[in-house]
Amino acid sequence: IRTPLNAVIGMSALLGDGTLSGEQRDYLDTIRVSGEALLRIVNDILDFSRIEAGRLELEDEPFTVAHCVEEALDQVTPDAVLKGLDLSYEIEPGTPRTVRGDATRLRQVLVNLLGNAVKFTAKGEVTVRVASRTLGERAHELTVAVRDTGIGIPEDARDRLFRSFSQVDSSTTRRFGGTGLGLAISRNLCRLMAGDIDVESEPGKGATFTFTVRVGAVDEDRHRFDGGDRPQVAGRRLLIVDDNPTNRRLLTLQAERWGMRYVAAADAEEALRRARSGEPYDAVLLDMVMPGMDGLDLAAALRRERPELPLVMLTSVGRPEDDPRWRGGAEFAAVLTKPIKPSALFDVLADLFSDDAAADPDRVEADFAARHPLRILLAEDNAVNRKVALHVLSRLGYEAATAADGREALERLEAGTFDVVLMDVQMPEIDGLEATRLLKERHGDAAPRVVAMTANVLRRDREACFAAGMDDYVSKPVRVRDLRDALARASTAREERKTMTPENPAPRADLFDADRLLDLTGGDDDFAREILSEFLDETPGTLERLGRAVDAGDAARVRLESHSLKGSSLSIGADALAAVAAEVEDLAREGRVDPAAATRLVAAYAEVEPILRDRTDRRAA
Repeated sequence: IRTPLNAVIGMSALLGDGTLSGEQRDYLDTIRVSGEALLRIVNDILDFSRIEAGRLELEDEPFTVAHCVEEALDQVTPDAVLKGLDLSYEIEPGTPRTVRGDATRLRQVLVNLLGNAVKFTAKGEVTVRVASRTLGERAHELTVAVRDTGIGIPEDARDRLFRSFSQVDSSTTRRFGGTGLGLAISRNLCRLMAGDIDVESEPGKGATFTFTVRVGAVDEDRHRFDGGDRPQVAGRRLLIVDDNPTNRRLLTLQAERWGMRYVAAADAEEALRRARSGEPYDAVLLDMVMPGMDGLDLAAALRRERPELPLVMLTSVGRPEDDPRWRGGAEFAAVLTKPIKPSALFDVLADLFSDDAAADPDRVEADFAARHPLRILLAEDNAVNRKVALHVLSRLGYEAATAADGREALERLEAGTFDVVLMDVQMPEIDGLEATRLLKERHGDAAPRVVAMTANVLRRDREACFAAGMDDYVSKPVRVRDLRDALARASTAREERKTMTPENPAPRADLFDADRLLDLTGGDDDFAREILSEFLDETPGTLERLGRAVDAGDAARVRLESHSLKGSSLSIGADALAAVAAEVEDLAREGRVDPAAATRLVAAYAEVEPILRDRTDRRAA
């Protein structure tokens, strides 16, 4: 039954890639949506038939409880976003991180309940709560509650809920659709997993479906985020801003479990009062959608009041790129989509607070400038950004000269001697890119090191900076850790330049960014070695294919191969190679095949290849 249905849906998708009129596309969308709805009905009927016949076999494999919940939430998030609903979940302390059982069937029950909750909720929220109790030494009982603020269920209709092909009343099917099998299947699945399902509800005030399942114990540590201080974030102070009381409660509970201090505000006005009071905060978590002043307006106000505070945006509507106030998220340290996953929030906060200088200012900051003596020019036209950057520099022990635009920066560079220029990219008169080109043309290898400072964080922006001759890159808002690392690299480059000879040239920092590779692999050295080895194995073939395409004048093939090489080079941190590949790609996009550019690409790979191979060999050792 499903095979021809899959063909209908698949071919509809392929047909949709072609050129269609508006009316034809509307017909096609109807076919696709109807086909998908019919496939869901068929799947429900087949599952129900297997259960009734006693032919459904359960798996018994280890799985992570949080991942199972998050994957179920991911399936209903798009529909919840369209309706403006808040999604959230909480896993109670003591719940085992990993258990044994059938994750697919557990997730199926969750998706059924979450799908119904979103379907029957016009406004408000849908929440999931997971708890557990131990059953002997080798088993646990998981209790999962799905609560919504929807239309609710009359008491006299609840006995029909879990019957097959039945819904609360006939109007429900007409209004919301469905087969009436989802809850019947869910109850049978729970019972197959030695549990059951029930519901509590009041018409007009939502419903809470609670189910239990029995799972096996796994010899692993308990949930990563349960109880006890997390040293990466413990003691830090958060300002939490969210108008939804459930979200506030979950965020504050999570902060407590990690040993953090916090203040919770129910609206933007309260948050601003807190910020203006001078109370110390290390970061702000702010909701995007709030009545009155929303998250973007609040972020702008906080930037004016407390420009040093890192802001983390929490949103249930994705990145609102169509909003004219939105600047691509550049003003935020991170943007997280609801439902907020504790692992993602923890990683963001740990990254924000991993700055050694912030954690121990007396030990780290007091001697940083002494260990890395540098004469610094800060070129920044925005007064607030200039103030923030000077503050960060002062924490590291530096006093910097300033310039308000590219022209003034060049004048200051001609009049004095500097080791580093912190160069804003977008400035009046002469922008940072043009100022860097002029600086490099005038002074060549004797030019000071240029570190780009920009809110534009896309890869093409980074490539443009390096193409202009910039040596390093930090994103705005400027953080102590990022600037400290850039200045440390500048100090190292200056010392290497002193010993540079024609036979022993100084290495270029943009040839290989090892930190990027570690970010990609999550700090896994073995995985990093595999990535580098694969890159070294694949790239000669890519260059060979590109060379044949150049000889044949095949611009389309040149573009394909150079684009592939650009992407893989950026991923591992080979920025100089990526920049040349981007140049070749841009030419090919215009239909131009430039053998000289292709030759530069081969030379760029030859330059970085021994560095990568050495890194691979050292990791292997």
